[in-house]
Amino acid sequence: MYNEILLAADGSENSFRAAEESLNFIHEDSVVTILNVINSNEIKKDVLHQKSSEGLKTKRKKKLSKIIELYKEQNIHYELYFEYGIPDETVVSFANNGPFQLVVLGSRGLNSFQEMVMGSVSHKVVKRVKKPVIIVK
Repeated sequence: MYNEILLAADGSENSFRAAEESLNFIHEDSVVTILNVINSNEIKKDVLHQKSSEGLKTKRKKKLSKIIELYKEQNIHYELYFEYGIPDETVVSFANNGPFQLVVLGSRGLNSFQEMVMGSVSHKVVKRVKKPVIIVK
């Protein structure tokens, strides 16, 4: 059981499965920090289409609503953070500079060619975070 868990979530089905898996490591005093990284490239696109950053956060919170509901139903203490940046770098920095004992995230499921060329966020996080990491498929 862990007191401080970081869940890196993008609102995908894989991140929801990661949230479900995190329940196996939580006790009544645990706090889960849900981190959603807003990619810098998306910000540029939204600015060009004249969307506000608050509108973007509202849209992101809606994507995370299934995870939030899961934690509410289970009476899990959680905090929600939105950070702007490059996803893998932001998750690594946030994890390494926070009080977290465990990092949990979903795997996006790239095929082997895509992963070889681009790498995956989860793979980059595992290599650079200095704490235990669980990747959920």
